[in-house]
Amino acid sequence: MSLGMLVFICLAFPCQHAQEDFDQARDFYNQGLALKNDASQAAPFFKLSAEAFRKCAGHLSETPTFFREWAAAELLAANPAHALMVCNQGLRLYPCDSQLLKISHWLKQELALDTEGFPASIKVLGSRNIIALLGVFNLIGWVAVFLARGRLRKLGLFLVCGCMLGAGAVIQRLDDKRGIAFTAIVAEKPLFLKAGNEPSYPDHSGPALKPGTAIKVLDHQGDWFLVSTATGRFGWVMAHDILIDLGNY
Repeated sequence: MSLGMLVFICLAFPCQHAQEDFDQARDFYNQGLALKNDASQAAPFFKLSAEAFRKCAGHLSETPTFFREWAAAELLAANPAHALMVCNQGLRLYPCDSQLLKISHWLKQELALDTEGFPASIKVLGSRNIIALLGVFNLIGWVAVFLARGRLRKLGLFLVCGCMLGAGAVIQRLDDKRGIAFTAIVAEKPLFLKAGNEPSYPDHSGPALKPGTAIKVLDHQGDWFLVSTATGRFGWVMAHDILIDLGNY
């Protein structure tokens, strides 16, 4: 057997195995749907479906439909935080997919997560459009500064300063959001942050983090992770209490 054929077989075998997992995931999912009137019997099939989807993730072409079906399996398996993570992964590849956006928004509402990261104006217009608009006003301001006189010149100077401050605020919000979103999220149970990386350490004061809450992983020691939240809280958590997102946002 030639070396090229051996390499081809090694590369093709994981894909074939992943395709089997994918077919199995769909089969378990359909079996669960057939038993939807009996939740106790349907739940095990949805759990098996979710596990099979996890196995084939990264080994097959990941389409919007793939992420929708996987998220649905996780949701019906009573894993809403896992379903939200799947939606986040799908939206990084397909940010404009309306169905994934709807599922993600609905899950955040169900998990009672605070989704007010951006002002309504930025959400509606889009951060890039706002920065472009500020750039146009900034140009107009500079024209007024160099060509106009009197009050009009002062108005142009104020416009330039205002545009620079506004653009800086929008960029800072984007940096803050990118720094925290999707690095990891809290798993299926409310989570208290601990003061140290041992079970004997006390919990930090403050409310528990809700399932699906976005956190940033700063460091880890064994199975313990040092994390921070969007509100500036820091603490240690166990690996099995969070869902690590290894993708790039």
